[in-house]
Amino acid sequence: MYPFDPVIGRFSDRKRPFLYLNFITQFSQYNDKRICFILFYNRIMILLTGKPNTGKSTCIKTLIDLLGKQRCGGFYTEEILENGQRSGFRTRTLSGRDFVFAHVDFPKEYAVEEFGVDIKTFEEIALNELNDQTKEFLIIDEIASMQLYSKRFEQLLIRLSEENRKIAAAICEIDNDFTASLKQKYRDHLHILTEKNRNGMPFVLAEELNEDDELYLSKLRLSETYARQPERFHYEGGRIILNSTHGIRTITENCYGYHCTCDYYHDNGTCSHIMAVIRNRYKDRQSFTI
Repeated sequence: MYPFDPVIGRFSDRKRPFLYLNFITQFSQYNDKRICFILFYNRIMILLTGKPNTGKSTCIKTLIDLLGKQRCGGFYTEEILENGQRSGFRTRTLSGRDFVFAHVDFPKEYAVEEFGVDIKTFEEIALNELNDQTKEFLIIDEIASMQLYSKRFEQLLIRLSEENRKIAAAICEIDNDFTASLKQKYRDHLHILTEKNRNGMPFVLAEELNEDDELYLSKLRLSETYARQPERFHYEGGRIILNSTHGIRTITENCYGYHCTCDYYHDNGTCSHIMAVIRNRYKDRQSFTI
């Protein structure tokens, strides 16, 4: 009768949650609508899939910048290149740890193609990162055959999907039984990355993860306005100077990510100014040298 699914704990009509907030509040022991909203609407798992080399990991790393790194926990995976050839994979956690997850020189007790996989270190470091309850968002790159040698990882994914967490995960295109069941369960939040849509995909995912945060969404929309007005941007001495609607803002970037001088960035690790810089990078398909 009502567009609320008590099993998955989310509104089936996710585009219009506020229409039903008053109804839920009437039957809640809480009078605070914000608390009620968190209890009933804070669970989401977004899955990003696509063919190899379409840019899933790049999309995930951009999504982290859009969400704000300090709000995110989890890990992502990068290729290791030696003499121009792929020799393995490195996993980096958002708390700053990294390790070689798979390599051609590793023992082949667990292996995918020519890569031996270090499941023990993966479970010790990466899985602990996913148990961090202090982070608003969990990032997982990726759910694939290498990671799924770990049954603990599989069990943790099942548990996390039942908690009130906001999760974005890259998932392999070719399925086994487990990945196929995840894609079926979260088919309404399954996104297929292609060469045509990959420039805009990080923004689509960021909007979906923050659909209950109107202030964040306003920043995302404002960044689109800034990105259409190149006269607002000036580049000097390794910095990007943006003439925003609230004054001059300075954006810099280093190996740890972006930094902005505005108050919203200080509290959230991202802002409309950083989002605008990212939009311009994708639009121009090139990186600024800063």
